Amino acid sequence: MLKAVIMDFDGVIIDTEVIWYEVYKDWFHVKKNYELAISEFLVCVGSNYKALFRELEKTKEIYVDEDEFFADTMGMFMDRSNHLPAKEGVIEFIESIKKQNLILLLATSSKRKKPETHLKRLGLINYFDSLITADDVKRIKPFPDLFNLALKTHHVENDAAIVIEDSNNGLIAANKAGIKTIIIPNEVTKYSEFVDYYAKYSSLREVDLVQIKKDFEPKGVK
Repeated sequence: MLKAVIMDFDGVIIDTEVIWYEVYKDWFHVKKNYELAISEFLVCVGSNYKALFRELEKTKEIYVDEDEFFADTMGMFMDRSNHLPAKEGVIEFIESIKKQNLILLLATSSKRKKPETHLKRLGLINYFDSLITADDVKRIKPFPDLFNLALKTHHVENDAAIVIEDSNNGLIAANKAGIKTIIIPNEVTKYSEFVDYYAKYSSLREVDLVQIKKDFEPKGVK
């Protein structure tokens, strides 16, 4: 029986992934004279920048000073993302979760400050029973630690939860945790090749939570 919904933040609740790609692309163009492709950027979506920087160093011999990069880009990102609305269907979906008396959790590879700030700005933070972030675990996605901690915090079994994700790293993490996943790609992650997911939709507006609850009912239960 479905007891909890676990949502990712970046790219699911607000479209930060597109903003980050634009910021990364602009920085690499100006600082490294390099045109960063979406396919390269996807390495770090749902996880963090280290995977991308390691890959560029290994394959392109492009070396990035992390302190310099974030000193240059963090202000730019905040300026471009401070007024982002919730993505299509997000508010209605979150409201439906609470109407169905389900636990709502956030599990994100981001540090706590960013999702907390945006959820407060959007008036959504009080809907969430817990926020599980990179501050709470040693390993972020694609490792399952964020999801495992979310389940443990509320004593929910992995077969009684469902994850809402936009990235391959998030899907891999959820699969490792043994949780079914709904994929909602964004304008960046739509280029990913997703496999082994429960369902895939273009928007949370298309998700029928009542039907999903029925799918989770034990056989023979009407």
